[in-house]
Amino acid sequence: MDDDRPADGAAALARLMAGNRRYAAEAPANDGRDARRRQATSVAQQPFAVILTCADSRLPAEIIFDQGIGDLFVVRVAGNTGTAPQVQGSIEFGITALKANLLMVLGHEDCGAVKAAVDAVVDGSTYPGQIGAFVDPIVPAARKAAGLPKDQQVAAAVVQNVRDQLALFKELRPIVQPAIDDGSVLLVGATYALASGEVTLLD
Repeated sequence: MDDDRPADGAAALARLMAGNRRYAAEAPANDGRDARRRQATSVAQQPFAVILTCADSRLPAEIIFDQGIGDLFVVRVAGNTGTAPQVQGSIEFGITALKANLLMVLGHEDCGAVKAAVDAVVDGSTYPGQIGAFVDPIVPAARKAAGLPKDQQVAAAVVQNVRDQLALFKELRPIVQPAIDDGSVLLVGATYALASGEVTLLD
Protein backbone atom coordinates (compact mmCIF):
# COMPACT_ATOMS: atom_id res chain seq x y z
CA MET A 1 0.00 0.00 0.00
CA ASP A 2 0.98 3.67 -0.13
CA ASP A 3 3.60 4.30 2.55
CA ASP A 4 3.18 8.03 1.99
CA ARG A 5 -0.55 8.32 2.71
CA PRO A 6 -1.43 11.88 3.75
CA ALA A 7 -1.83 12.25 7.51
CA ASP A 8 -4.81 14.63 7.38
CA GLY A 9 -7.21 16.43 5.08
CA ALA A 10 -4.92 19.39 4.47
CA ALA A 11 -2.08 17.11 3.38
CA ALA A 12 -4.47 15.11 1.21
CA LEU A 13 -5.67 18.27 -0.50
CA ALA A 14 -2.09 19.45 -1.06
CA ARG A 15 -1.28 16.13 -2.69
CA LEU A 16 -4.30 16.32 -4.97
CA MET A 17 -3.54 19.86 -6.08
CA ALA A 18 0.13 19.11 -6.68
CA GLY A 19 -0.95 16.21 -8.87
CA ASN A 20 -3.31 18.44 -10.80
CA ARG A 21 -0.55 20.96 -11.41
CA ARG A 22 1.61 18.18 -12.85
CA TYR A 23 -1.23 17.00 -15.03
CA ALA A 24 -2.08 20.48 -16.34
CA ALA A 25 1.61 21.10 -17.07
CA GLU A 26 1.77 17.82 -19.03
CA ALA A 27 4.33 16.44 -16.59
CA PRO A 28 2.46 13.65 -14.74
CA ALA A 29 4.40 11.28 -12.52
CA ASN A 30 1.94 8.43 -13.12
CA ASP A 31 3.04 6.77 -9.87
CA GLY A 32 1.12 3.82 -8.50
CA ARG A 33 -0.18 2.50 -11.80
CA ASP A 34 2.02 -0.57 -12.13
CA ALA A 35 1.89 -4.27 -11.27
CA ARG A 36 3.33 -3.61 -7.82
CA ARG A 37 0.44 -1.27 -6.93
CA ARG A 38 -2.11 -3.66 -8.42
CA GLN A 39 -0.73 -6.44 -6.25
CA ALA A 40 -0.70 -4.28 -3.11
CA THR A 41 -4.25 -3.04 -3.57
CA SER A 42 -5.57 -6.52 -4.34
CA VAL A 43 -5.28 -7.19 -0.61
CA ALA A 44 -6.87 -3.97 0.68
CA GLN A 45 -7.49 -0.36 -0.31
CA GLN A 46 -6.59 2.80 1.58
CA PRO A 47 -7.75 5.77 -0.50
CA PHE A 48 -6.89 9.09 1.08
CA ALA A 49 -9.68 11.08 -0.56
CA VAL A 50 -13.32 10.66 -1.53
CA ILE A 51 -14.24 12.64 -4.64
CA LEU A 52 -17.83 13.22 -5.71
CA THR A 53 -17.67 14.29 -9.32
CA CYS A 54 -19.60 14.22 -12.58
CA ALA A 55 -19.98 11.17 -14.81
CA ASP A 56 -18.71 13.30 -17.71
CA SER A 57 -16.06 11.37 -19.64
CA ARG A 58 -13.69 14.35 -19.70
CA LEU A 59 -12.71 14.41 -16.04
CA PRO A 60 -11.43 11.05 -14.81
CA ALA A 61 -10.29 11.89 -11.30
CA GLU A 62 -7.22 9.64 -11.07
CA ILE A 63 -5.84 11.16 -14.27
CA ILE A 64 -6.53 14.84 -13.66
CA PHE A 65 -5.07 14.58 -10.14
CA ASP A 66 -2.19 12.32 -11.28
CA GLN A 67 -2.90 9.65 -8.66
CA GLY A 68 -2.52 5.90 -8.72
CA ILE A 69 -4.58 2.79 -8.19
CA GLY A 70 -6.14 2.80 -4.74
CA ASP A 71 -5.47 6.48 -4.00
CA LEU A 72 -8.95 7.87 -4.63
CA PHE A 73 -12.45 6.66 -3.82
CA VAL A 74 -14.42 8.23 -6.65
CA VAL A 75 -18.21 8.55 -6.75
CA ARG A 76 -19.49 9.71 -10.12
CA VAL A 77 -22.99 10.80 -11.07
CA ALA A 78 -24.12 13.22 -13.75
CA GLY A 79 -24.15 16.68 -12.17
CA ASN A 80 -22.06 15.63 -9.12
CA THR A 81 -24.98 15.78 -6.71
CA GLY A 82 -25.09 14.08 -3.34
CA THR A 83 -28.83 13.70 -2.81
CA ALA A 84 -29.29 10.03 -3.79
CA PRO A 85 -29.01 7.49 -0.95
CA GLN A 86 -26.59 5.38 -3.00
CA VAL A 87 -24.27 8.36 -3.40
CA GLN A 88 -24.48 9.29 0.26
CA GLY A 89 -23.88 5.70 1.32
CA SER A 90 -20.84 5.41 -0.94
CA ILE A 91 -19.36 8.55 0.58
CA GLU A 92 -20.12 7.35 4.10
CA PHE A 93 -18.35 4.08 3.32
CA GLY A 94 -15.30 5.94 2.07
CA ILE A 95 -15.15 7.89 5.32
CA THR A 96 -15.95 5.16 7.83
CA ALA A 97 -14.57 1.94 6.36
CA LEU A 98 -11.73 3.33 4.25
CA LYS A 99 -10.75 6.22 6.55
CA ALA A 100 -10.39 8.81 3.80
CA ASN A 101 -9.68 12.23 5.33
CA LEU A 102 -10.71 14.45 2.43
CA LEU A 103 -14.11 14.84 0.77
CA MET A 104 -14.09 16.90 -2.43
CA VAL A 105 -17.10 17.87 -4.53
CA LEU A 106 -15.78 18.52 -8.03
CA GLY A 107 -17.89 20.22 -10.67
CA HIS A 108 -16.75 21.23 -14.13
CA GLU A 109 -17.33 23.88 -16.76
CA ASP A 110 -19.81 23.26 -19.54
CA CYS A 111 -21.58 20.55 -17.53
CA GLY A 112 -24.41 19.00 -19.53
CA ALA A 113 -26.44 18.14 -16.43
CA VAL A 114 -26.23 21.73 -15.21
CA LYS A 115 -27.17 22.99 -18.68
CA ALA A 116 -30.22 20.74 -18.58
CA ALA A 117 -31.23 22.15 -15.19
CA VAL A 118 -30.80 25.72 -16.44
CA ASP A 119 -32.92 24.93 -19.50
CA ALA A 120 -35.57 23.37 -17.26
CA VAL A 121 -35.75 26.55 -15.19
CA VAL A 122 -35.44 29.12 -17.97
CA ASP A 123 -37.25 27.40 -20.85
CA GLY A 124 -39.34 24.75 -19.11
CA SER A 125 -37.46 21.93 -20.84
CA THR A 126 -38.35 18.37 -19.85
CA TYR A 127 -36.40 15.14 -20.25
CA PRO A 128 -37.34 11.53 -21.07
CA GLY A 129 -36.78 8.41 -19.01
CA GLN A 130 -34.82 8.85 -15.80
CA ILE A 131 -32.71 11.78 -16.98
CA GLY A 132 -34.76 14.06 -14.75
CA ALA A 133 -33.50 12.13 -11.72
CA PHE A 134 -30.09 13.76 -12.02
CA VAL A 135 -31.40 17.10 -13.32
CA ASP A 136 -33.87 17.76 -10.49
CA PRO A 137 -31.28 18.09 -7.68
CA ILE A 138 -29.49 20.82 -9.69
CA VAL A 139 -32.64 22.91 -10.24
CA PRO A 140 -32.16 24.96 -7.03
CA ALA A 141 -28.72 26.06 -8.27
CA ALA A 142 -30.15 26.83 -11.70
CA ARG A 143 -32.86 28.99 -10.14
CA LYS A 144 -30.26 31.06 -8.31
CA ALA A 145 -28.42 31.65 -11.59
CA ALA A 146 -31.50 32.32 -13.71
CA GLY A 147 -31.41 36.10 -13.17
CA LEU A 148 -27.93 36.46 -14.67
CA PRO A 149 -27.19 37.16 -18.35
CA LYS A 150 -27.76 34.03 -20.41
CA ASP A 151 -24.07 33.51 -21.17
CA GLN A 152 -23.26 33.44 -17.45
CA GLN A 153 -26.04 31.18 -16.19
CA VAL A 154 -24.44 27.78 -16.67
CA ALA A 155 -21.06 28.78 -15.22
CA ALA A 156 -22.75 30.34 -12.19
CA ALA A 157 -25.01 27.33 -11.71
CA VAL A 158 -22.01 24.96 -11.86
CA VAL A 159 -20.41 26.78 -8.93
CA GLN A 160 -23.68 27.14 -7.03
CA ASN A 161 -24.39 23.44 -7.47
CA VAL A 162 -21.05 22.56 -5.89
CA ARG A 163 -21.82 24.92 -3.00
CA ASP A 164 -25.25 23.33 -2.57
CA GLN A 165 -23.67 19.87 -2.26
CA LEU A 166 -21.16 21.18 0.28
CA ALA A 167 -24.05 22.56 2.32
CA LEU A 168 -25.80 19.19 2.12
CA PHE A 169 -22.75 17.31 3.43
CA LYS A 170 -22.24 19.77 6.26
CA GLU A 171 -25.64 18.66 7.57
CA LEU A 172 -25.56 14.96 6.60
CA ARG A 173 -25.82 12.82 9.70
CA PRO A 174 -24.95 10.47 11.29
CA ILE A 175 -21.55 10.06 9.61
CA VAL A 176 -20.44 12.92 7.37
CA GLN A 177 -21.33 15.98 9.46
CA PRO A 178 -19.63 14.70 12.64
CA ALA A 179 -16.50 13.78 10.69
CA ILE A 180 -16.34 17.28 9.24
CA ASP A 181 -17.06 18.90 12.58
CA ASP A 182 -14.37 16.99 14.47
CA GLY A 183 -11.77 17.68 11.79
CA SER A 184 -11.20 14.07 10.74
CA VAL A 185 -12.51 14.92 7.26
CA LEU A 186 -11.80 18.10 5.31
CA LEU A 187 -14.67 19.15 3.01
CA VAL A 188 -13.79 21.18 -0.08
CA GLY A 189 -15.42 22.22 -3.33
CA ALA A 190 -13.73 22.74 -6.67
CA THR A 191 -14.32 23.17 -10.38
CA TYR A 192 -12.45 21.77 -13.36
CA ALA A 193 -11.60 23.61 -16.58
CA LEU A 194 -11.92 21.25 -19.54
CA ALA A 195 -9.38 22.84 -21.87
CA SER A 196 -6.62 23.76 -19.42
CA GLY A 197 -7.04 20.75 -17.13
CA GLU A 198 -6.81 22.97 -14.08
CA VAL A 199 -8.76 22.45 -10.86
CA THR A 200 -9.75 25.59 -8.96
CA LEU A 201 -10.77 25.42 -5.31
CA LEU A 202 -13.83 27.38 -4.22
CA ASP A 203 -13.42 29.96 -1.49
